Amino acid sequence: MSDTISPMPYATEGSVSGGFIYENEHPQLQIPFTARVGAHRLEGKTLSITEAYVSGLMPQNVNLARSTMALQFDFEGFTLNLFVIADIEKIGDSSIPDYKMRFCDPTASHLAPLRHIMNSHLAGDLITLDRLLGYTGLTRAKSKTPTVLPTAMQRISRAVRKLGIFALSISLIAIATNIVHDRFVFSYEPRPIVISQSGETLRATTAGQITYTNDSAGLGDVVYSIGANSGDLLSVRMLCDCDIQPLSEFYEGATILAGTPLVKLVDADAVPEVSLALTFEGATRLILGDMAELEMANGTVVPVSVAFPETLDVGQVTDLVAAKLSFDFANIDQITVGESARLRFRRSFLSDAISTPINTAFAGVKRLFLGS
Repeated sequence: MSDTISPMPYATEGSVSGGFIYENEHPQLQIPFTARVGAHRLEGKTLSITEAYVSGLMPQNVNLARSTMALQFDFEGFTLNLFVIADIEKIGDSSIPDYKMRFCDPTASHLAPLRHIMNSHLAGDLITLDRLLGYTGLTRAKSKTPTVLPTAMQRISRAVRKLGIFALSISLIAIATNIVHDRFVFSYEPRPIVISQSGETLRATTAGQITYTNDSAGLGDVVYSIGANSGDLLSVRMLCDCDIQPLSEFYEGATILAGTPLVKLVDADAVPEVSLALTFEGATRLILGDMAELEMANGTVVPVSVAFPETLDVGQVTDLVAAKLSFDFANIDQITVGESARLRFRRSFLSDAISTPINTAFAGVKRLFLGS
């Protein structure tokens, strides 16, 4: 290699080469190395990606010159040389042999091995013994751990866990879907109702106190007697050969007013009936075409028909509408007299041929997962 060093007249004092913003953008590392410029051998002080600080004898006209420099790293058993083109800058006065070597192209082909050496130094893989470097990092790739095949019990355990997770996920999806379905399809009347039988209701004809009751009276027998406030004693005889259903005010000593319902006369072949007061929202749903259903306490759902009175008392201000429920004869066997139930309304978004199987499926899912 020639010892000639070409001057760099256009390089000014303190200029930064390589397009970097800050002069000390990259830190200096104290890695043992030797710099060779022509026939001159310089001792390396510190080193970075963009420049190196060296010390040694150089010609007098070397300042602000450009030359090819070899960075020599001495390892045990071999030496690594990286060649870079650097701008030489004298540091201090002429009595101090220190120089700064700025790399003209820090991203040249020397960058990859130089960066590997510096990263190994930072990671502690390089050890320094005087001017020698020693590598203590990995020399071969880690071997993969041999794959151990699971045993039969492990495979069964994994399968059971997966099935459990799958079943739990399906259950949660079914429950959430059923809740959303009920929210959009069904609405309920706020008041519970009690199923009774059709018949004739006997009411008190005067105010007073009940002095006698007989809930097993036959045809022509006295059912009850009332001691009227006027001093008269009124007795009511059985009008038919039918069953008696005592009402809440039918007991001896009860103080009653005129018109108080006392007993209900029911024939043996009487059909169940329900008289109730609907809210305006419920009546509106029926007018808009929603289907009325009776949900029994045991979960049975029975379709019903709702009838309103032909005339309303416009003088009575109320938020309720009187109504009467009737049942289809095919569903009477599913109804128990005296059982409580809820009236619900079902929206029909689709035709009955499509919505009926869907509602049946949701009802089955509800019984399966919710137990109702």
